[in-house]
Amino acid sequence: MWKIYLKQAWAMLRQNRLFSSIYVVGTGLSIALTMTVFIIFYVKTAPIYPEYNRDRTVVLKYLKWYPSGQPDNWHGAGFSLDVAGLLDSLPRLEAMAMTCENVPMGCRVGVPGQKQVFDVHTLYVSVGFWQVFTPRFLSGKPFTEAEDQARSHTAVISESTARRLFATEDAAGRTFLYKGHPYTVSGVVEDVSSATPDAVADVWMPLSLSDYVDYRDRQNPLMGNLTYYLLADASGDKEELKQAVCEAFRRHNAGRDVVNDLMGQPDDAALSSFRTDPLAAPDLGGLFRSLLYVVLALLIIPAVNLSGMIASRMDRRMAELGIRQAYGARRSTLLGQVLWENLLLTLLGAVAGLAFCYVIVLTSGSWILTLFDAQVNTDLPIPFLTMEMLFNPWVFLCAFGLCLVLNVVSALLPAWWGLRHTIVQELYAKR
Repeated sequence: MWKIYLKQAWAMLRQNRLFSSIYVVGTGLSIALTMTVFIIFYVKTAPIYPEYNRDRTVVLKYLKWYPSGQPDNWHGAGFSLDVAGLLDSLPRLEAMAMTCENVPMGCRVGVPGQKQVFDVHTLYVSVGFWQVFTPRFLSGKPFTEAEDQARSHTAVISESTARRLFATEDAAGRTFLYKGHPYTVSGVVEDVSSATPDAVADVWMPLSLSDYVDYRDRQNPLMGNLTYYLLADASGDKEELKQAVCEAFRRHNAGRDVVNDLMGQPDDAALSSFRTDPLAAPDLGGLFRSLLYVVLALLIIPAVNLSGMIASRMDRRMAELGIRQAYGARRSTLLGQVLWENLLLTLLGAVAGLAFCYVIVLTSGSWILTLFDAQVNTDLPIPFLTMEMLFNPWVFLCAFGLCLVLNVVSALLPAWWGLRHTIVQELYAKR
């Protein structure tokens, strides 16, 4: 039976090309805009390169402290190296990474004997970085703990940086100049997009080489310039690890006249990108309400317009439906045909929406990934989108499923309303 419905639906589509075109384009735009929103949040929250361990990672970004009994006299910043001593023996902790961005952003690199230089984004990282994050090495390997402790002038560079410096990806063991000093390439990794800002860099250097890694606040030695990433063990019990972190800070605060406030941290890695205020926890409820409102607006407004079009079309088909009922067609049969017609148009709209979405995302530039960010770090490299980020079937299925439900409802209501009339009323309609 459904094959007959599809044939009839295809015939109706060809007979009413204007209506069908408007319906397909309207559905396509609705799916495209919804998918665009889903892609943005997928890139920010899902396990993607090189943050495949997001589901097992928790993050400590900001520390707020104040004298006991004086919460208004606060100070805020990152964490110092002393925090590692509080956290390195926690239960469920598999690996710990510390990072420190280069300040000021952007330093020049070049090749000895050549005049050409260019700016790079540098990230200073501990050895645990290569366990928490998993960039793919194309050449060489990460620097070691011994090299970090010895402050060796070694570094891991990105694929594009290797090409610009040496015109090849196989650059392990070669030498480049950074701030006028020679450095040895330990390894070359596949490029990392700033769509994953916690791991992005052109050059990754040992943490000990940073001029700011040893900074500690004179009044509170736990405050510094570092961000901590803690990887839960294979059990993936992040909640137990979070509780252990909070308990470690609670024990440290006990008996001291200073309160170290984590402001709801550690955060899940998937949500840490939304913590942009160093002095307050993010309003995740408000964020997701905003997302819900945007998605509903993108879906309901087209659905209401399409429902009006279908109601008008049903009004013109009253006589046809009356004749078919007079020859024994049941209302459920007629309603099923209308829904199959709508399904065919929705499927065509889904294909159009998929194309529209990728046109929007690929031509919009870097701003599309910062659409829901309260603050934008303009010092990071321009983000790029990979096939892994764009072509995720679950993103498309979620967007298509929402649109399908609303489109079915938008077709079902006018069809049911039109078929509630008696056969005589339908036969005399538009006579």
